Amino acid sequence: MRRTIAALVLVTAMAWACSSGGSDAKRPSDDAATTSSKAAQTGKPAQKPKPVRVVTLNLLHGLFCPPETDSCRAPDRVAIFAELVEQAGCPDLIGLQEIGMRLEQLLPAMVEKLCDGRYTIAWQAVASPDREMVLSRLPIVERGYLDIANFPWEAYWVRVDAPAGPVDFLTTHFASSSNNPDCQPGRCPPVCANGISTNECNAVEVVDFFRQRASKAALTIVAGDLNARPGSPTLTALTGAGFRDAWLEARRPECDPTTHIGCTGGGSAPEPFVGMDTKEGAGYDARIDYVLVRPGEDCDVDLEVAGFADKARPSPLNGMFWPADHAGVQATIGCA
Repeated sequence: MRRTIAALVLVTAMAWACSSGGSDAKRPSDDAATTSSKAAQTGKPAQKPKPVRVVTLNLLHGLFCPPETDSCRAPDRVAIFAELVEQAGCPDLIGLQEIGMRLEQLLPAMVEKLCDGRYTIAWQAVASPDREMVLSRLPIVERGYLDIANFPWEAYWVRVDAPAGPVDFLTTHFASSSNNPDCQPGRCPPVCANGISTNECNAVEVVDFFRQRASKAALTIVAGDLNARPGSPTLTALTGAGFRDAWLEARRPECDPTTHIGCTGGGSAPEPFVGMDTKEGAGYDARIDYVLVRPGEDCDVDLEVAGFADKARPSPLNGMFWPADHAGVQATIGCA
């Protein structure tokens, strides 16, 4: 998000509120227990359960794009995103941030055709231009909206039935510099100490949310645009609670602002398309988009990680090379 929050409030007055919450009650997977039982009977080592594959991407709401650009050519950007999902082999879980009004109109029809229509959309269309959305190919057994400190920041989570057991997946957009005031009484929830930034508070809220959940998961995954760099108090709040930075765990190179390798956000490019209409892109100079993983007690986590939407389309689609003004992250997460 590249402009001031004041414009957000003006647009929000025009937004509508609706909800697609609820839960899909299904029995948790017995695959892991069955595998262990068979191993005990045969004396052979148990096979690893199939890993879960996840993607995160800030898709750009287009709120500040000139009206004549149709939210910075949102239809073309959504089409490029769909191409990338298919090329990535249709990951199990996709976390999207900045789902504005135009994307809300475009995504359902695209998802119906994406990967043979095997995705379910899970989100809560609150009265905000910046919502989070989950696309899941795995059965959803629980879901919910998490309203984190200060408008318009939020999170959405699902629990899915995966071969390794229950997996909690949360996608979120933490406070950016456009609206990141320090916490004071009445501004942030009691779980956040006075004086910390909203951005750090958002991480504390996510940690507290999972702390309060009584039901354990084989994997807990937090993915999204955290607007925070490695080593910041925000990341420390999450890693201190047992979350691992999948990018570093997989020994991927840290962001190099000079070459842009390993970077996912920031940079500078001319508006209105901030580099999405060029092969060079925005010139990312920071790593602020993450997949963070916390394994359960019986999970010896195994990771493969790569960038997502981090390379220009070979040829432009109606002038657009990129689906968003961020690069994303894709991860394959297994449990031994």
